[in-house]
Amino acid sequence: AIGDPYTNYMDPESVEMFSVRYDGDEEYEGIGAWVDISKDYLTIIAPFPDSPAEQAGLRPGDQIIAIDGEDMTGVDGELVRQQVLGPAGTTITMTISRTGFELFDVDVTRASVVVPSIESYMMEDDIGYVRLILFGETTSEELKETLEALFAENPQGLIFDLRYNG
Repeated sequence: AIGDPYTNYMDPESVEMFSVRYDGDEEYEGIGAWVDISKDYLTIIAPFPDSPAEQAGLRPGDQIIAIDGEDMTGVDGELVRQQVLGPAGTTITMTISRTGFELFDVDVTRASVVVPSIESYMMEDDIGYVRLILFGETTSEELKETLEALFAENPQGLIFDLRYNG
């Protein structure tokens, strides 16, 4: 209504789900991916590390065209997101549109997912890697602990990755 593509209405249930995802200390059940609900189709921003979405091979930019054979054309992005969520252990079949590929189906078994705040590791050539996945209540402390652990290994450099930060 205000003409801003990054502003949308959230009902109380959506606000609760949004808060759980950003606290970083609670679980929800689904495929484990940041998604963009503002496009023509629900679009993967980035799968969480070690999530069902990542294990199924979903990539940033993938668009969900259909769910369990039901076309999602014209369906509100938030409603599509709600269909992707579901009880752990259940499987969802998504028809994916990926640039440079024909449409294809992906089966993803939903799981209980804890939204990670930070991912880190040492790369080859003693380069530390830190990916800030989201800004949540515990992110500051997690980042401090992560950097202390990496610096204890005397890295020759550090990559601080902010790509796809939701």
